[in-house]
Amino acid sequence: MKKKIALLLFFVFIVFLTVSCSAKKDVVATVNGENITNAEYKKAFDQVKAQIESSPQYTKDIWNQDYQGKKFLDVVKENVLDSLIAQKLLVQEALKNNITVTDKEIADEYQKEKEVNKDITKEDVKNYLLINKLFDEYTKDVKVTEEELKKYYEDNKEQFEVVKASHILVADEKTAEDIYNRLMKGEDFTTLAKEYSIDTATKDQGGDLGEFPHGVMVSEFDQVVFSLKKGEISKPVKTDYGYHIIKSEGVAIKPFNEVKDAIESYLLNDKKNQVIKEKYDAVEKAAKIQKFPQNIKVTVG
Repeated sequence: MKKKIALLLFFVFIVFLTVSCSAKKDVVATVNGENITNAEYKKAFDQVKAQIESSPQYTKDIWNQDYQGKKFLDVVKENVLDSLIAQKLLVQEALKNNITVTDKEIADEYQKEKEVNKDITKEDVKNYLLINKLFDEYTKDVKVTEEELKKYYEDNKEQFEVVKASHILVADEKTAEDIYNRLMKGEDFTTLAKEYSIDTATKDQGGDLGEFPHGVMVSEFDQVVFSLKKGEISKPVKTDYGYHIIKSEGVAIKPFNEVKDAIESYLLNDKKNQVIKEKYDAVEKAAKIQKFPQNIKVTVG
């Protein structure tokens, strides 16, 4: 009888050991004792994978390409794991700080998110809301002073430059040179734009591009248009679109009051991000994190 019991206990132990080892193999990380499973990982990875594969630049061999000294696939896998660890840590921290979300908050946000992400779950939404509330708590005292706003404006006036300009776009260099020479002899820019420009969006307005800031146009165009004096006409400028002849109507700097709100939004976000990073770094440093990348099971290609 004792032998039978001993044998039975032995088999129970073997089964338990097998299940335990299997469970450990399914864990890709632990965060303060909480597991991140391969199923959780695969769901997050597949979402990132879908975004990458929907990019116009995507090719099947991208996963094996070198990126920052590593295989691109390995970089993505590491980033997904780190993101899941960060999420787990932040949710733990939110709960530790007695932050809560109501069923109504979850339901309302879930309905919004479901429209753009059919795979999202209410648990995902709950975690998202908890983290957002934690960030709000971290940054509730962050402010930007009037002096900081004015200093940023004075130090970065080029960012607030705008130019009014017109252009004539043609396909080949010879036509561009001919038109430029005619303009130099005094022919009317608007008339020639209406006759020769292949930019259908502006030719009927004499090539008028309106007013725009730095960075809206391609770099070759941007560099030239902001260097011209009012009334000056450029030599032909080559871009991927063809050859442009540009006429400047003048560069101006937007007044402080016009851009104040945009500066405040930028500086406030920047300050908040710094605070959040500092808080997160401290939380991460104090946490007990174990990674098991060898347990990650995903497929690509």
